[in-house]
Amino acid sequence: MTTWVLAEVTLAFVVFCADSVGDEDRGLVQRLARAVLWMVTLTRWFTHRNLTKLGRFSAVVWFLVTMGWLLTLEYDRIKNPAFLLVAEATMAFVVYCVDALSADLVNKPGRRILRSLFWVVPIALYLSDDDSVALIAASVTVWVLLTTGWLLGLLADRVAAPLGGWL
Repeated sequence: MTTWVLAEVTLAFVVFCADSVGDEDRGLVQRLARAVLWMVTLTRWFTHRNLTKLGRFSAVVWFLVTMGWLLTLEYDRIKNPAFLLVAEATMAFVVYCVDALSADLVNKPGRRILRSLFWVVPIALYLSDDDSVALIAASVTVWVLLTTGWLLGLLADRVAAPLGGWL
């Protein structure tokens, strides 16, 4: 039951975020209703070939999937409470990097650090903003961290371990 509810909430959140783009100016209540009825909304996007919303839907899903892969990789490597610190630092780093691309925040390192400490709010804003630049930057940052983690994990498992565990 919990898995079903979590899946429903996740898909509603993704549809809510994807519904922020396009020509229609929908209010918060209308977007929430469309998110709760995510199956109808998605069906409508597919049957009417709403490429703007489907593209945004894909971008949000891609970001959440790569973020999940990255955090799972970290969890598999760090099986103690230090994982929470590493995961927090990872997401703070992602927000700090994305905010470095913002014209408003590039010369304000203190504000970028503060936003990094409370990374959940900026991530939610990236996902629901009608401009996709921050979402794409966050996805690229997470993807680079993920592939770097895979490479370092491969190095540790396949090279360092057979050589006596020097890493």
